[in-house]
Amino acid sequence: HLVGLKRPASGPTDLGDLLGDHAGSNWVSNMAWLTCMIVSGMVLSPAFLERLMVWRLKSYTGDKPCSTTSKSTHQFAQKTGRYLSAKVIMHYDGQKNGYVAAKSVTKSMTVSNDGTKNSPDFTPSDFGMSHWQEGTYWFDVQVAKQGKMAAAVDTTDRKACESFPVAAVPPAKPSKSIEDGTSADQMVNRTTITTGTGRGDYEMTIQDKITPNGVSYSIDKYKLVDTTSGADVSGDFTITWDRNANTVTAVRAASKGEMPLDHTYAFSFDVTVAKPDFSKVDDVASVKWNQEPSVNTDGKSFPTWRPNPDKSWIKVVDGKWQAVIDPSKSNQTGADTETFLDGDTVGSVVNGTVAANLIQAPTKLTLTDDWAKADYIFDAADASKIRVYAADASSEKQSSVADIANTGTDVTDRFMISVNGTVATATAKAAYLASLKGLAKAKQVTLLIPGTVNFANGGGAKQVRSDFGKQAGDELTFCTNPSNVNDGAGLTNAGSETVNTQSEDTNEPEICGYVPPVTKDVLAEASQGGDQSSVDGKTVFPGQKVEYKLETTPKLPANLAYQVTNVGVTDSYDQYLNVDKQTLEVTDLNTGNIIPKSQYTSTWNDGEHNVRLVFDAAWVKANWKAGSNPRIIVRFEGTVSADAPANTKVDNQWKLTLNNSITPSNIVENTPPDDHPSKQDTQKDAKINIDGTTAVLGDRIYYRVNLDASKLDNTAYVVQRLGMVDDYDEQYLKLDTTAIQVLDAQGSDVTGKFNIQDKDGVLYAFFKTVDTTIPATRETVKGDPQPSDLKAYSTAKPDPLTSPAIDQKVLGQTYQIVLPMTVKAVKDGYTVKNTAIQVTNNEQKLTNTVSNPLKEINPSKDVTVNVGGASADGQSIYLNHLFLYQLDSSTLHTNRAYQQITDWKITDDYDQSHDRYTGQWAVYATKDVAEYQDGKAVTLAKKGDRIAGSGVDSTKFGGDLFTAVDKDGVLTVTATARYLAIASSNDTTDQGWRAYVQMERIKTGDVKNQFIENLNGQDRPSNVVVTHTPDQTPSISIVKYDRKSGLKAGDRNTPSDALNVTGDTQIVFHITNTGKINLSKIDLKDQTITGSGTVVDFKYPANWNTLVLKPGQSVDVTGTLKGVKANDHHTDRAKVTAKPIIDCPVIDSDPFDGKTAKTDPDKVCYDTAISTKDDWNGYNKPAAAKSALAKTGADILWVAVAVAVLAGAGVGLTFYRRRLTAQREDTTAQQQ
Repeated sequence: HLVGLKRPASGPTDLGDLLGDHAGSNWVSNMAWLTCMIVSGMVLSPAFLERLMVWRLKSYTGDKPCSTTSKSTHQFAQKTGRYLSAKVIMHYDGQKNGYVAAKSVTKSMTVSNDGTKNSPDFTPSDFGMSHWQEGTYWFDVQVAKQGKMAAAVDTTDRKACESFPVAAVPPAKPSKSIEDGTSADQMVNRTTITTGTGRGDYEMTIQDKITPNGVSYSIDKYKLVDTTSGADVSGDFTITWDRNANTVTAVRAASKGEMPLDHTYAFSFDVTVAKPDFSKVDDVASVKWNQEPSVNTDGKSFPTWRPNPDKSWIKVVDGKWQAVIDPSKSNQTGADTETFLDGDTVGSVVNGTVAANLIQAPTKLTLTDDWAKADYIFDAADASKIRVYAADASSEKQSSVADIANTGTDVTDRFMISVNGTVATATAKAAYLASLKGLAKAKQVTLLIPGTVNFANGGGAKQVRSDFGKQAGDELTFCTNPSNVNDGAGLTNAGSETVNTQSEDTNEPEICGYVPPVTKDVLAEASQGGDQSSVDGKTVFPGQKVEYKLETTPKLPANLAYQVTNVGVTDSYDQYLNVDKQTLEVTDLNTGNIIPKSQYTSTWNDGEHNVRLVFDAAWVKANWKAGSNPRIIVRFEGTVSADAPANTKVDNQWKLTLNNSITPSNIVENTPPDDHPSKQDTQKDAKINIDGTTAVLGDRIYYRVNLDASKLDNTAYVVQRLGMVDDYDEQYLKLDTTAIQVLDAQGSDVTGKFNIQDKDGVLYAFFKTVDTTIPATRETVKGDPQPSDLKAYSTAKPDPLTSPAIDQKVLGQTYQIVLPMTVKAVKDGYTVKNTAIQVTNNEQKLTNTVSNPLKEINPSKDVTVNVGGASADGQSIYLNHLFLYQLDSSTLHTNRAYQQITDWKITDDYDQSHDRYTGQWAVYATKDVAEYQDGKAVTLAKKGDRIAGSGVDSTKFGGDLFTAVDKDGVLTVTATARYLAIASSNDTTDQGWRAYVQMERIKTGDVKNQFIENLNGQDRPSNVVVTHTPDQTPSISIVKYDRKSGLKAGDRNTPSDALNVTGDTQIVFHITNTGKINLSKIDLKDQTITGSGTVVDFKYPANWNTLVLKPGQSVDVTGTLKGVKANDHHTDRAKVTAKPIIDCPVIDSDPFDGKTAKTDPDKVCYDTAISTKDDWNGYNKPAAAKSALAKTGADILWVAVAVAVLAGAGVGLTFYRRRLTAQREDTTAQQQ
């Protein structure tokens, strides 16, 4: 038996022709049901199988091969015990493709010697199989020799009747299915391939061959499922997608083992398309089972779709948007290519579609409109005004619903609207996206962007003209950006529709803009002397009249988007123009006629300074049709206000209104005189500005008045008068009229072209008048005679038709009038200021004001004994004493008008009869001496430092700073070039110096001294110092008298005055300082020179030895005369000697060494001693003696007188000699 096979579906007689006589009644009773599937699917009956399993036992039965024994025979064998031992071997030759290897299974059994139809059972498990595998099976019976057997029995191998095949059963034809629906970008169609496993399947290849027809796609989400068991068997297969071969393959290898029997497998995967076109995707699958030929499924396909948007410019008709479609993308629909005026209404639409029967809802649907290239003239409304419309469409491949804005459904609320720069985006919301799956009909979705024409992003026609290189007022039709915007690209609009990730662009239609010609001019008015030519850009003076002309001659484009229905003219005139309203008129250039005022309305707005003309609608309709060429001129007159500011241009512009567009004309302007007279305050060198600097007496100030005619060569009318008035400060300044000069711009002297007059401290300078032709009358007015009174001429008002003008050739440059001034007086704290006036026609303009503070500077002189010592001015300088004259320079202030110091010296013409210059001199800094080196101040000496003079090392200053020269009693201290350079470099700190010169007083009396300082050529005297040298000749007197007689009577100088001495007589020596100086060291001597007697017992004052006898003071010394003999006479002579007390002289050989020479305060100095004598006479009473006395006394008197004379001469000689000696000694000491 073969166990494990299913009962066949066929009946007993199905294969009777193969079984022969064994096909009868033995079918049921003799064998179990057996079945065997073969490759062809045929079924073997049990009878056939029974025949295959009967063994022929040749040695016992002799039956025919493959015959069977009856049941009775078997029972007999059992009863008789006649049995044999046998081996039954079942062989398997293996699976033909090698999936299963060959194998044999042996089983033992006992067999009766007459044979048996029973055998051991063989099952697939005996071979390690779960079921009978495909291949050939055969039996072999081996009976060893036993019993009475003649020989062992081994049946023939692979005998047909002992062999049978088992065939594998392949699956039925595979099938393929796809999902229904149209795929757009990123949409997924699931493909499923179904196949059976059959029986005996080891290898399987499932392959899907895709024909994408140009559609990009991707494969993912593979899955292979055993639908019989529900198991995922993807892991048993190697699944690949060959992009290039467009195949998806699942391969199962034999190594995975046998597949389940009679199961169904489903292989599925996603096909996702990317950015497809209008197309389809075809595919057919095949299944290869084991190594059998592949079997194909039926072919399948699904359609694909993409967006195909278009767009157009649209406009409003009868108050409604006329949305259009452009399925052919012609760029010729709606308002495409039409010409718009600034301010017109214009919109844009983007028409998109959605396919019917989409397999899935889109994840994204957006419509975008990008007007970047048209942004130059298009402004979209804000997002709240943007709309989205939808309608069922007849085509999914292009737009098909015209006028959708009026016939479709507003679905704006189902979209999110955003505007980012020049891009508007409508993005469908989730709910709306969901509704787009499986639509029964295609749908059109339209995005509408309302907007306005806005030239040059608000810059208007003016900016458009500029951008396109046109002149103000020019006509222009433009359909592109200017070259500097978007590289000059056309004024186009782009859009797109995006479904999922596929975005398709629209066509890009363009629109155009139109700027009409609008021109303006200003003319020279005849009453002003003008010839009615254009004076645009020329200078017009306040009070002058001008005429304005407005003109437009447009060639209106034939393709205007909207007809012109409104024409207006607005003229904005300057606030400083006084208009003459009655002169307003409009001329139709096509007819040459004045347009009646009934055809337009004019409105003057004085507050806004404009006039508005609005033309009648009927006139506009008749004259301003698209494609026509209307031409008009508007004119009126006005006068420039007398109070028009000098820095304000009087301009005028008009604007043409066509519908909502406002097109400005060119601007005409007349500049009031833009003259800027100015004034400079300089040294003679015009480059050295001294404005604001401090001036001192004698400084030369050059006022330079710049008469500005540089912009007067472009005036609307001739310049009749041009000049300057300068009222200078005559109290402090003196004008040098002989040096007045006028220079032109090249520096040439043109003084001869001017009339110049200095009158009452006011300088007038005006160009001379010339013969003048008046343009309005062509008459000539003579220029001579020239005005004689320039003051009157400067204020008179010239008549434009009768007054002569100046030579116009002098205009176009600036002239400089040079006024040299000298500071003739100064006052500290006072500032001289100056402002000039330029007179041009009737206009007066002030220059800037220049100023110079005045500073009074003076040198000063003093006299002192020591450097820095107290002043001795007005005091005494003693004879033969040394002293110093102190010479202080002026103090140079900062911010000087003349920083450069050219010369600086002090000259002292001293009194040689009283003073002797010792040769000693010095200069001290009264301010820090600072020099600017490389822009930095370097201090060379501090205030109080000695910087020049005897014994000064000047190398540290870079050279000598001063010199001193004494010539013929004139001492000059001069600053050197080095000092002048230092002083000139410094204008930030004050500067000054002090000179000392040492003198010796050689004569008594009052002495005056003054010096002259010369600074930059200007002499300045110092103050006068006065010193007094008193006559200090010492003198002393002595009167000798007897006390009894008293001072007067007792002074007995001659013998005739002799006193009769009768005993001791008290004598008084009365000593008096009769000089002008204190006396000390007084010495009194008394000597009897004739006769007898002596004065003794002198009595001196207590302080005699230290006594200082001041001038006029007296002192008495007493003594007693004794011993005069009787009849004898007595003459004695008293001599008093004293020394004058003097100031100890200071001997200072270097008075500028910084050391003050001093004397010992305890030391008393004395001059040469002086003395005087006095005689006293007496006698004793006897008569004889008296007679003798008379004679003797006369002789004595003569002698006394002679002695006195000689004595006086000796004293005088001695004193004089002493003075000469002392003087020589002092001089020698000083020289040493």
